[in-house]
Amino acid sequence: MNKENNMAFQLSTTALALSFVYAIVPTPAASADGRAVYVAVCSACHAPENVMVSAPKAGDTAEWRKRLHKGIDAAADNAINGVGAMPPKGGQSALSRAEILSAIEFMQTANK
Repeated sequence: MNKENNMAFQLSTTALALSFVYAIVPTPAASADGRAVYVAVCSACHAPENVMVSAPKAGDTAEWRKRLHKGIDAAADNAINGVGAMPPKGGQSALSRAEILSAIEFMQTANK
C-alpha cells in the first residue's frame, strides 16, 4: 500500500470509528466538568490507548505543551472549529466554550 492510500485508509477508518462513537456517546450535561466532558466526548480520540488517531493524548504534557504554544484560547478555537480529522466540538455541537476549555485543562494534566 503506498503512502497516499495508507493515509486515506487511516482517515476513512478513523471517520468510520468516530461515526459509531458519536452515535452512542451522550452529550455531557451543560454543567459538566473537564473530566466528564473528556470521558463522554474527548476520550474517543484523546485516550492514551487510542493509537489510531494522532490527537494529543490525555496526560501527555509534552505534546500538550506543543499544542498550547499559542495559548489555551487558540486550542479551544481549534476544538470549536475542528482541526485536522477532528470535527467541530468533537462532534458534540452542544458543548460550550467553557466545557471545551475545561476538557483541555483536564487532558493536559490528566494522570496516565
